[in-house]
Amino acid sequence: MRHLPLITYGLFIIAAQAGCVLLLQLSQFGQNPQPELPLPVIVMLGVLLASPLFHLRQQRKLPPGLAWSIGLVASLALYLLAGTPPEYLLAPLAAVAWSELLPLLFKRHAPMLIAMSVYVVCTLLATFTFDSFLPLPGYGLISVGTLFFGITFTQRDRVHGYGRKAVYLMLLFAATANVVMALTLGVPIRYVAVGFLAIMLSITADTEIYQRHLHRSWLGRVARSNAVSVPVDTIVFTTLAFAGKPFATLPWMVEVIVTDIALKLIIGFLTAFGLLAMFSKYDPSRVLTSR
Repeated sequence: MRHLPLITYGLFIIAAQAGCVLLLQLSQFGQNPQPELPLPVIVMLGVLLASPLFHLRQQRKLPPGLAWSIGLVASLALYLLAGTPPEYLLAPLAAVAWSELLPLLFKRHAPMLIAMSVYVVCTLLATFTFDSFLPLPGYGLISVGTLFFGITFTQRDRVHGYGRKAVYLMLLFAATANVVMALTLGVPIRYVAVGFLAIMLSITADTEIYQRHLHRSWLGRVARSNAVSVPVDTIVFTTLAFAGKPFATLPWMVEVIVTDIALKLIIGFLTAFGLLAMFSKYDPSRVLTSR
C-alpha cells in the first residue's frame, strides 16, 4: 500500500486526458456539436482535477519533482497507447501546474483557491454542455451539464468554510468567466443570465439553510442545504432557459427537471463523501467547517 498514493496520483493524471475524450463524445449530443474540444475547455478539465492532486501532495508529501515525473509518464503513456490528440496533453499539464503553482504563489490561501477553482470550472463546463442531453432508457433525459453542475452545490458548501465573502467573490468571478466564455464560444447570453439567476436564488436558500444548521455535522449541513438549493436551481434554470423552444414541451421539461434533480443530489452527496474521505487526514477544520 506504500505506493498507493503514487498510483492514485497517476490515475488522476490519466483521467484528465481521458476526460477530454469522454467530454467530446458527450458534447455530440448537443444541438450544435463541435468537431473538437476548444483549447480552453481542455485546460479547464485539467484544472478540475487539480484539487485531488493538490490534496494528495499535501497529505503524502510527494516531492514536486516526483509529481511532475508521474504526470509526464502517465500522460505520455496514454498518448502513445491510445493515440489521443496531442492537444489533450494540455489537460494533465494544467492539472499538475495548477496544483503546484497555487501553493507556491498563494501558500496561505491555496486550499481556498483550489476549492473555488473547482466551482468556477464546473460552471464553465456546464455552460459548454448546456444543450447536450443524454436519453435514458425508459424515461428521462440527463443534461451533460448536470454531471458538472452537480459538483458545484457541495463545492459551494465547502467554500462556505471560508466565509460568505469568499462565496460571493467566487460567484462574481464565475459570472464574469461565464460571460467571457459565452462570447468566445458563441453560447447564447440568455443561458448564462438565466443560469446565474438560478444560482443566486439557490445560493440564497443554500446559505440560509447552511448557516442555520452549523451545529450539525458537515454532511448534515450539505444534505439539508442541497435538498432545497438543487430543486430551486433546476426548476428555475430549466423553465426559463428552454421555455419557447420547439423541443421544450411540458413532458420534456418534466423529464429533464426530475432526472436533473435526482442526478445533482446523487453527485452532490458522492462529492461530499469523497471530500470527507479526502480531508479526514488533511486539516478538516479549515475546509469542512464554517467559521
